[in-house]
Amino acid sequence: MELNKKFIARMTRLYGLIVLISNIIAVLVPQLISIPVLDEQNNKKWEDFLESNNLASIAMTFAFLVPTLVCIIYSHRIFKSDEKIVKNVAEIPSVFSLSSVIGWNLYYFIEIPFVIYARAQFGIYIKAILISSWAFALFSGMTAWTLSYLAIEILNRTVLLPKVFPEGHISRNGFSFRPSFKHLMIFCFMVSSVFPVVILLSSYISVQINNGLELHNGVIVVSVLLLLVAFIITISLSKLILNPLKNLTEASKRIQKGDYKSRVGIVTSDELGELADSFNDMADSLAEKEFMRDTFGKVVDPEVRDYLMSGAGKATIGEALGGETREVTVLFCDIRSFTAMSEKMEAAEVVSLLNRYFTALGKCIANHHGIINKYIGDAIMAIFGAPVSSQNSARDAFEAALEMRRALEAINEEFLKDGLPQLHFGIGIHTGPVFAGTIGAANRMEYTVIGDTVNTASRLESLCKTYAKDLLLSEAAKEKLQISSNTELSESKALELQFVADAQIRGKVETMKIYTF
Repeated sequence: MELNKKFIARMTRLYGLIVLISNIIAVLVPQLISIPVLDEQNNKKWEDFLESNNLASIAMTFAFLVPTLVCIIYSHRIFKSDEKIVKNVAEIPSVFSLSSVIGWNLYYFIEIPFVIYARAQFGIYIKAILISSWAFALFSGMTAWTLSYLAIEILNRTVLLPKVFPEGHISRNGFSFRPSFKHLMIFCFMVSSVFPVVILLSSYISVQINNGLELHNGVIVVSVLLLLVAFIITISLSKLILNPLKNLTEASKRIQKGDYKSRVGIVTSDELGELADSFNDMADSLAEKEFMRDTFGKVVDPEVRDYLMSGAGKATIGEALGGETREVTVLFCDIRSFTAMSEKMEAAEVVSLLNRYFTALGKCIANHHGIINKYIGDAIMAIFGAPVSSQNSARDAFEAALEMRRALEAINEEFLKDGLPQLHFGIGIHTGPVFAGTIGAANRMEYTVIGDTVNTASRLESLCKTYAKDLLLSEAAKEKLQISSNTELSESKALELQFVADAQIRGKVETMKIYTF
């Protein structure tokens, strides 16, 4: 994945600017909203002391300087490598917004030693001042945090994250802190409920105290009850939303593992109910497509199926008909005297016998990277080297033929026990260029190979009868076999093919050297 670091850097600088603007607003807002003051007389002395020493400006500088430094240091750290960017980019809203809270907390703690000094010098009662100063720092910090987090999170989700994670899977990158929906609900509770109620309640208390009025505990009790009710509503809403989402996530993971029968219960008619309906419909569609894919893999070889469904295969199908010229090895295998044998058997018995025979030999071909292109009556046409390329298609075909010999011996033992006739086959192998691709009509295609190589392999299989052999290889296949080192062959470390004859291949003028093993 190639990252656009310039774009990410620009977005990070924009986030830093948002933090700065949020802190400026956090300073201006308390001037419009009265922060509770529990002791106006002592607070006036404290303000005069701050103005005479410029301490408020110094403390305010820290409130702005700390978030700026945090944002710069964090940005510098994540830009050390692409891996760090990917791992930390989703955390930027949380880190940048929390830096404001840190800054305003420092603002408060910087004031404490000066408050103690003012008490020693002027005899100021500091408890009310500390509470008022804490309220100001809390209000400013919460304001800056809320504004910066919401603005940066919206930009991060709509602009930056889609660029960094175009294919999704954001949760797989192991973030040290990734705000969940539950965290966002608690955040909303704090901003929309706790914060306003605390400000209003403290304002009420400060007014009562400053005017010498008696506090009414009922207001405090009502405020606490309101917060409790708001918290219960927040948790309940969180459960109503998160539980269905959790069920959807678990069901999607089961489908990802291949369990297409997974469904989610529909218990509501709202947007979540519509989502559950859509999910179940999607699961039904995936189950149907998987059934079609599995069936497709039984009609054609699975490797051909995967090729046709891959990018290259889709491109070929998109062009209706087409393919490419490539070197492959073609293997033909035919049962000897099968017509005479099948005349003595019921049709159902013939089909059963062939299915067992084809299953056993098909495994041998698949074990050596070959595909069965088609069944021609009792014959098999197999291809090695297409659609998936092979390092040495002749070697794969040769080793498959040797394994087919052993498989035939095993299947004949089973047939003997079942009272079925013994089978004998002939195998022809030839290596050469073919045209491999989809042929047929625009609405009915077949993946196959065409060319003289196919015809020659078929003729070699027919010559097995003439030379009383069960395996014949062309000279081209023999040469391709000898290109690879002998140790690559699993059957024999010293491959010695036996020359059979200079055979006359039907349809060819020149003779061809043929070999057996």
